[in-house]
This record gives sequence, C-alpha cells and structure tokens, in this order.
Amino acid sequence: MAYHYLTSPTLARVPALLDFVSAKTGEPSPGTSARLTSYFVDNSDDGDFLDHTDVVARAQEGLPARLVREADYLTASVRIPIFSAAFVAATRTELERDLEFHRCVVRCENEEYDDFSVARVRTVLPLIDEARSQQRPAAGGGPPILTEPFFREEYADRFLIARDARYRTLVCSPRLVELVQSHKLRVRFTATA
Repeated sequence: MAYHYLTSPTLARVPALLDFVSAKTGEPSPGTSARLTSYFVDNSDDGDFLDHTDVVARAQEGLPARLVREADYLTASVRIPIFSAAFVAATRTELERDLEFHRCVVRCENEEYDDFSVARVRTVLPLIDEARSQQRPAAGGGPPILTEPFFREEYADRFLIARDARYRTLVCSPRLVELVQSHKLRVRFTATA
C-alpha cells in the first residue's frame, strides 16, 4: 500500500508557499513560529493562545493570488497544513478524528483570504520504518532528514491523515486520496513506495 504526502501547487522557486507571521506586525517572528510549532506540530501546548490571536500566513514573494484562491491545500515554512473552506466543508466529518481545524487568514498580493484553516493533526503514530527508509544527516545535528521514507503497514487502517511521531512528517492514506478525489478538491499528493 502506498502512502502519500500532501504537495503544494508547484512553483519552482518557492518551496514553502507561506510563512506564518505575527497578527500584529505582519512579519515572521521566532515567537510566532515557536508557538505554532508547539501546538500544531509537536502537540505539546494547550493552544490557549488561539483564543486571543489570529493565525496569519503570508504568501512568499512571487506567489500569485490566483494560486491561493484556487488551491485547497497550501504549504507553509512551519509544517502545518493549511486547507481551504471547501476542503474543510467536504471532509470535516471524515477527518474529525485525525484533524482539528482553526481559522487562518492568508495574505497575498495585498489581499486577505479569511476562509482558510490550519489543522492540528491529532493522530500521531510511529509510521516511519527507519530500517527501510533512506535518510541523510541534518545540518545542525537535528534528526536525520528522510529522503525516501517507507511506512509501516500495520497502521494502514488507523488514519486518513497522521503525523509520524519522530519525524513529524504528514502522511496521508490512500483512503484520503480517494476522498479528496471524490470531492474534486484541488490537492496534489506525492505517492511513496
């Protein structure tokens, strides 16, 4: 069974389409990134900050607003999935066990799109089969970077979308791919072996 990664619309010079920024200043800040990572990626924060602040993502220079308007999934420099209102409406029931959605404003070309949501991935499992996966050392001594991941088959029926417990990688099951395709959502996936 092949698992999948979510893939952003392709722009050769923009690997991560969006940066999360401070709602007050509109600029990236280490504090904003750390707080978002703690809650949405590491699942180690209570998320109380969401009661009094907006999650704001700003498109990197060169990203056309048309791409933002037309996509149902966008990537960010912090590994937090960003989904369109159409994606949330079409999949919320099926994904409520795996995802927790929060409103997100996306800024692009002096426009604000307030119909996006960031998602906290609730399902965290040891999905990576490290013995079969290819890795390379990370700069700065962090955990190795997966260059060709292989996934454990025993978790195949436990999620539609999950995050690996060690590498924090987002993994989509073939069932999610089928669900997205059945709703004709504009989401790209990269298949794995």
